[in-house]
Amino acid sequence: MMRRVVGVLGLALLGGTLALSQSGPVGTLGVAVTFTSAPPSLTSEVALGLSFGRAEVLSRTQLSLTGLVAQHLVVGIGLDGIGLKTGMRFNPCFSQYWFEVRGGCCPLELGGLFLVENLAPACQTPNYTIGIVLDLGVAWRPGFFARSLTGFGVTNLYGLIDPDPATWLVAVPGVWFEEELLHLGFTSTCFRADALVLFDPWGLAWFELGASYLYPNPEAELGARIRILGTFALDWAKLFLGVRVPPVAVRLVTEFDLGGFVAQEVWVEVFFSWVRIYSRTRFDFGGFLQATVGVEVKF
Repeated sequence: MMRRVVGVLGLALLGGTLALSQSGPVGTLGVAVTFTSAPPSLTSEVALGLSFGRAEVLSRTQLSLTGLVAQHLVVGIGLDGIGLKTGMRFNPCFSQYWFEVRGGCCPLELGGLFLVENLAPACQTPNYTIGIVLDLGVAWRPGFFARSLTGFGVTNLYGLIDPDPATWLVAVPGVWFEEELLHLGFTSTCFRADALVLFDPWGLAWFELGASYLYPNPEAELGARIRILGTFALDWAKLFLGVRVPPVAVRLVTEFDLGGFVAQEVWVEVFFSWVRIYSRTRFDFGGFLQATVGVEVKF
């Protein structure tokens, strides 16, 4: 249920997810517009998803006032116990290709990701590099779970856990060890607690602790997260509250640091029939920072 209250709004923010259907083709079409106050900018995204049984195709097109920013194309298929997924990115010339395989037998889960990326500026002389991620985990649902992600030639492994499709791996030159991300936790029908620990070549980069209470009717989640840097200084702390009373869902996220209040986020979603309308607004004591509004239609 936590994924529904918390994750759905985050994924819907940039076009939503594509649910696989076993009975026939299913599609989603989403449009989102984001305005940022400093520096002033206006960007948009168009997402189109189609599923055919166990196969899915997702296209995300990012636009700005100057034209095309990036085009993402993802194709995936689910086999018995194994999931295959591949993707490409253009910005507007070819800039990235990746292939991922993940599967296993409960409770063991294994996976790997191979990435090729062009580090050169858009449409300039190519400068290719490769990256590899090794993925190992165990999970009992509900119950204990543990996951280890090891990156060679890539950073920002957190982008593979974050449900926001806008966050992703960052390629760097070479294929040496870059990051190790450990994710441990426990889930039940009314409680979730987890810890994230990130190591880089210089040692501990940061660790994060979180816990939330889940209420079934109406669907609600109340929780907190805190991130501590490798120097054991506070990076940030967040309090969040999510409530879903159909056809409306609301999520509030309040962020703090050692200096006090940092920012407030308000996520709102209204869904009816095959249409979802959503917004995300971020502001601080100085005023408005960023706002995203969008609509998604399923067909």
